[in-house]
Amino acid sequence: MKKLDASLFSDNIHCISLGKLTREVVDFVVEKHPDYKEILSTEQDVLFWEDRVAHTEKHRNDFLSDIQYLTCFEEIPQTLEKPDYISIHPKDNSISFIKDFRQHVAVAIRISVTGKLSYRTMYPLMDAQLENYIKKNRAWVFGK
Repeated sequence: MKKLDASLFSDNIHCISLGKLTREVVDFVVEKHPDYKEILSTEQDVLFWEDRVAHTEKHRNDFLSDIQYLTCFEEIPQTLEKPDYISIHPKDNSISFIKDFRQHVAVAIRISVTGKLSYRTMYPLMDAQLENYIKKNRAWVFGK
């Protein structure tokens, strides 16, 4: 999927695939968090459930503008494919894919114990937050 559009959901479609993680992303995450070696795969779709649209909307006012929010929302599949940073949450089995737009934007996905991947949310990160994650060795530059 190149661009995400909330109109893809309908009475019959309540879940869509954002695509699969690339080999480079999986290898990078496993290098940083070896416990994921057995469950993280390039074969698993990242699922986006319809109810996550409303949840993501709660962060709309955190963005610089509605246009910025909509652009970042459409670009979620590309953010997962080519992030600028990757962050691993130390406790809740989630990975954030961070992309630099006019501000840093994080797309969080949850990893189940069986390796299923689910989109959780999208939100902007302040420079200080990202710098703190990097300093605490919870986020790393990816692909630069």
